[in-house]
Amino acid sequence: MTRQPLSLAARLFLASALLLPLALGITGWSLERAHRLALDAAAGERLQLQVLALLAQADYDGGITLPLVPLEPRLAQPNSGLYALVTDGSGEPLWLSPSAALLPQPLAALTAGVPELAPGQRHRSEREGLLRHAYQVLWETDDGAAVPLRFSVAESTGPRDADIAAYRRSLWLWLGATILALLAVQGLILAWGLRPLARLAGDIARIEAGETARLEGPWPREVRPVTENLQLLLSGEQQRRERMRNTLADLAHSLKTPLAVLRNAAPGDSAYPRLLDEQLERMEQVIGWHLQRAAGGSSRLLQRVAVAPVLARLRTTLLKVYADRQLALETHCPAGASFRGDERDLMELLGNLLDNACKYAQSRVRITVAGGSGGGSLSLTVEDDGAGISPELRDLLLHRGARADTRREGQGIGLAVVLEIVNAQRGELALEDSELGGARVRVCLP
Repeated sequence: MTRQPLSLAARLFLASALLLPLALGITGWSLERAHRLALDAAAGERLQLQVLALLAQADYDGGITLPLVPLEPRLAQPNSGLYALVTDGSGEPLWLSPSAALLPQPLAALTAGVPELAPGQRHRSEREGLLRHAYQVLWETDDGAAVPLRFSVAESTGPRDADIAAYRRSLWLWLGATILALLAVQGLILAWGLRPLARLAGDIARIEAGETARLEGPWPREVRPVTENLQLLLSGEQQRRERMRNTLADLAHSLKTPLAVLRNAAPGDSAYPRLLDEQLERMEQVIGWHLQRAAGGSSRLLQRVAVAPVLARLRTTLLKVYADRQLALETHCPAGASFRGDERDLMELLGNLLDNACKYAQSRVRITVAGGSGGGSLSLTVEDDGAGISPELRDLLLHRGARADTRREGQGIGLAVVLEIVNAQRGELALEDSELGGARVRVCLP
């Protein structure tokens, strides 16, 4: 069983469901990291202030002395989370804050892993739940001696970790709610954005059910090329069916006359074989003509056919057909001109227009082709120097369409076929007076 592909809406929603959590997850991680760095930086500044406060209270006279009650009350409270230590150049402790009295191995907790520091250099690190800050100084005594001292201050990371945990819970709660809200909004946007496709599918279903014959617009710019081409295909198919019905009706009507002649003829008459051959030949010609018209109704409307080669073949053929009249058949066609449709339609259109012009021209026929390159409109103008077409006849020819009398020679059949092809292409046909003195037929195809 063939697996059905995912719909466009499902694909877009799935992509959003994967990308949104990823993007917001990276955003949340970045925000949490930035918050943590900000807390560490603030803690480092606080510890440096504590070191400066100890320096301001300290006194050295053979040994370091500090007040029993430091300026920072937490240094006097056991296990307050803030601890201080002063060591000499060899690392021996000179003073330990009362708050660190209950710490297991306070010297190791405050100094382990701290590298050697130069005077004025500071070091910050985190170890065993403590954020440590060490500051190396060179104490000058009253007798001018320089004593190296290191002031170390440490603060428990518990409050910071609790702050980060609360921030993380709040952050991911809001980010999760944001993801759900964005997915819901994305679903609404997809439903709204893809609504024209759903409407297009509904219109096609109604066309299949016979409820309508065309796609109802307007359509968005992105969908418009599809709907326009579908509309062309639908119009072409409708025109083809109509042409087939009209061709069959015209064929039946055209065969009535030879059949009536044969029905009224006497089989025993000596002229009957010759009459039979004549009528059979006439019936074959009628059938061949209508089959040719039916074959011209192709629905290959998306194909592009170069106009110049078709026009050159037609010119050669018509010059042979009308060789006895010495007609001047002028063609003006750019090399890039193209016709959107089947080549047989183009042959029918140009052939009928040129054949009519050659029939009624005195000595000169001119066809001018313009446009048709790069998907633009195509303009065909055929002129002759004949007697022209009266305005009354022009109106009649343009409005009788495919139900013209197919037995009549001349412009009746030719313009009827041309008008069918032009209507199938949603083009325009106009009959005018030519500068050459005769008629001018102008066709414009989109």
